[in-house]
Amino acid sequence: MAAQISHIIAGEKAIARAAGQDGISSLGDAASFFRLGCQGPDIFYHNRRTMPSGLHYGALAHRRGFGSLVAGAAASLPSAEREATSASGAYLLGLATHAAVDRATHPFIIYFSGWALPSDPGSARFRGCHPFLERLLDIGLLAEELGISPRDYGLSSRLGLDRPVDREAADAALVALWAAGLRAAYPRATAADHSLEIRIANALADARNFYALTDPGSAAPGDPRGGALALWLKRLGAEEGRRLISLVYPERIPLGLDPMNLAGSEWEHPSGIGLRSRASYLDLMAKGAADAARAIARVLGFWKGELSAQALARELGEGGLAFGDASGDALPPRISRPLALSEAMDAEYAAHVDLSAPTG
Repeated sequence: MAAQISHIIAGEKAIARAAGQDGISSLGDAASFFRLGCQGPDIFYHNRRTMPSGLHYGALAHRRGFGSLVAGAAASLPSAEREATSASGAYLLGLATHAAVDRATHPFIIYFSGWALPSDPGSARFRGCHPFLERLLDIGLLAEELGISPRDYGLSSRLGLDRPVDREAADAALVALWAAGLRAAYPRATAADHSLEIRIANALADARNFYALTDPGSAAPGDPRGGALALWLKRLGAEEGRRLISLVYPERIPLGLDPMNLAGSEWEHPSGIGLRSRASYLDLMAKGAADAARAIARVLGFWKGELSAQALARELGEGGLAFGDASGDALPPRISRPLALSEAMDAEYAAHVDLSAPTG
């Protein structure tokens, strides 16, 4: 997967391609809902605080059925909201971009971060490296394309988290949108789930809380490391705190690391199917944004009656969002060459937490 900033940047490029040069600005007040929609089913991964949780729907949506999910949501949208300037319409267009970005970047991220296996205790050092690499990639992307740091990006503002507005009506529409999409894509999983809408609402709330908490621009004034975050991490303890440090944006890319592969080193497809590449993360993001633009165009075509819901699902693809074979079926990872991410995470945790000070 890609992290939240990468999804927003790719989505904004995609909407500019698909809807004209005004792009994101043409959405007006709905722009923040588009950016939130770009996070796709990742919101369910962040639903770990409020119960009942929809966590399992995040895993399901990343494994299969994404095209049917978007098509089902699109078909449920009232005709009056089938426009980019409505909150639910903008959110749907953002949602449609998510799979393209994940599919383009996930093999790269898996290869360079590795994974932990219960059967291999030595692989435990790779736990958390995947999301930590995603955040390093966001840092590199912002530096290369916008010349700014994550602290200057204003993530909370772009997602509309800093505006004390009444989101009740808009969120009700988003819950209905997700419920229709999940029921269309996963009828067996949702058939007996009488808490589906509550799970979706909880996921939205927890995701917003997560994005606000990990926003690199939200640290206390004058404290470059964020005092509240440091105290929170220390109270969790070293093991849990180190795991969660992988979700926090560092100040900079660690010296000696080339997480974006700007040097053009050769890397292999982690499934072991023989594909090799020298693509950088910038190259992969460009492909993801181009594919995402086509996904937006397909949704706009559906709104205009130019294709059916079934055709929309087929065009967006039913395969997983990690990596798969030619038919889109998921493949297990077999090959990796992890960067020195575990060591970088240790250093980042130590930089946030003074282990000699009392917790209070």
